[in-house]
Amino acid sequence: MEIKRIYNNNVVVAVNGADGPEMIAIGKGLAFQKKPGDSIEQEKVEKIFTLEDSGVMTRLEKLVKDIPSVYLSISEEVVEMIRRDSDLKISEDLYITLTDHISMSLEREKNHVICENPLLLEIRQFYKEEFMLARKAGEIIWKKMGIRISEEEMGFIALHIVNASMDQRASCTIQSIQMVRDILQIVSEYFDVNLDETSIPYDRFVRHLQFFARRVLGEGSVQSADEFLFTLGRSQYPVVYGCAEKIGDYVQKTYHKDMTNAEKGFLVYHMINTLSVH
Repeated sequence: MEIKRIYNNNVVVAVNGADGPEMIAIGKGLAFQKKPGDSIEQEKVEKIFTLEDSGVMTRLEKLVKDIPSVYLSISEEVVEMIRRDSDLKISEDLYITLTDHISMSLEREKNHVICENPLLLEIRQFYKEEFMLARKAGEIIWKKMGIRISEEEMGFIALHIVNASMDQRASCTIQSIQMVRDILQIVSEYFDVNLDETSIPYDRFVRHLQFFARRVLGEGSVQSADEFLFTLGRSQYPVVYGCAEKIGDYVQKTYHKDMTNAEKGFLVYHMINTLSVH
């Protein structure tokens, strides 16, 4: 293995042969008294990163130049844990966003700076699996660094996991959470009830709203010519249908998107099931 570029004593970009793929190699003193073209002492190599996406690889290289290499090692362990303990298909971008966030998070913790997460409640409620994985990430950080990160920071890590699994921008995820929160508030106020967040119909409703929000924010819609639920809801459940119309008004006013009849029908269906537990 040959050194191609040196970032610091512990991090280099290396290749196996002239035509081999570039990889990031990490190890204590790996590049000490070395120069590009020199061979790497294999016994000093602690971690090797080879990514399929060359763009991600380039961005990761820029990041590791300025932060301790241990943060990248933590990120790799977290990514391995996510792939082992869940069925989420995550993009390689998570290496970058997670490494960068862990770096900033630990600096905040060291300096006793509290970073409030205004969406923590919704993240815990709407993305339970991702938040559970973020808790496990917190344990990995504790074992590696001896620092306990706050639940607020875990919430941010959960958002990065959501982004990596959905392949969408963080701003889109935040908008999605806000939309789901707003719609649940509309339903609660319209029917003057406190929705049972522990019920299975509620969980199903939230999951439906999450996908609905992604469609609205991603220019999609329900592609269905079958308006059975819409017709049934409008004729048999006019009060519930009125709430669907109110949600449609909110979406149009806030996001300038029109809901299809099929989407309104699905909303009526889920609202009926959710309200039936009250």
